[in-house]
Amino acid sequence: MGPVTICDGCKGRFAEIDGRGHDYLAASARCWARFGQALALHYSDHRYWPAHQLLTDAYVLQHSLCDDPHGRRSLHVHLAALYAQLRLGKAEAHVIVLRRALSEFDFGPLPRALPVPIRSIASVDLSAPATHLSTVRGYAGSVLEDWAGFHDLAERLCRI
Repeated sequence: MGPVTICDGCKGRFAEIDGRGHDYLAASARCWARFGQALALHYSDHRYWPAHQLLTDAYVLQHSLCDDPHGRRSLHVHLAALYAQLRLGKAEAHVIVLRRALSEFDFGPLPRALPVPIRSIASVDLSAPATHLSTVRGYAGSVLEDWAGFHDLAERLCRI
């Protein structure tokens, strides 16, 4: 691997590439490209689709910036959605309704600093649907564990 960059959001190590990250997520260009590769699989091969919500919520939560109302809203929505899926066992339809409901709120700053991630999207396998879903579950679970100090907030958000 040539020059390496560390993603500000997930702290993952990625080969440097030319390009941009996301406009309002703290993602390096290569990290953002890897997420895009996963999304391309989700949308082009139905066998990858079961991992879509978990991966999206985990990735966006891990890379959220809290420096403006949009970023704070995004963080709260994806925290609650990830918690609802992994801790409360809520079905896809319920999580979609939860996201919509929370997207109507304005959220203030978080009471403490964002957690330091343990795992990055680099740990997500893109080679086969079964291993993809399994590694997405592991990644999403790790992201939610990173946010353990905010589970009380997630629980309250899920009651909306």
